[in-house]
Amino acid sequence: MNRMNLLLLLDRLEQLIQSSPRVPLGNRCLVDTREVLDIVNKIRTALPEEVQRADRQASDSDRLIEQGQQEAERIVREAEEYVSRLVSESEVLRRAQAEAKKILEDAQRRAKELEDGADAYADGVLRNLQDALERTLRTVKKGRSELHR
Repeated sequence: MNRMNLLLLLDRLEQLIQSSPRVPLGNRCLVDTREVLDIVNKIRTALPEEVQRADRQASDSDRLIEQGQQEAERIVREAEEYVSRLVSESEVLRRAQAEAKKILEDAQRRAKELEDGADAYADGVLRNLQDALERTLRTVKKGRSELHR
């Protein structure tokens, strides 16, 4: 029995009550008990089918809502994982850049130290050479001086 039949049965019951004769002094009426009980029985029979249909529709709706929520949760999870990867990659990049900067600074410092050390060594060698040449020059001058006397 469909929803339309159920509504028709309810309309028929309402019509039966409204068209029944009234009892004086009160809001009561005389109805054909057999006919009322027959309509109530048909309604009772139709209700479980309607209730089952409504229950199926509610279950379908609940299932669709649950699927939608699961899909939304999956999308949020994927988005969070993506953001996490981006942040992680960004962090790795930041650390790599910091490490590269540190290595470059260390290399520049070491190169400066080596350059300063090489300059100091060269200066020392040249100073020793100058001292040796000055001694040699003094010796040559002394020798020439003795030759001229």
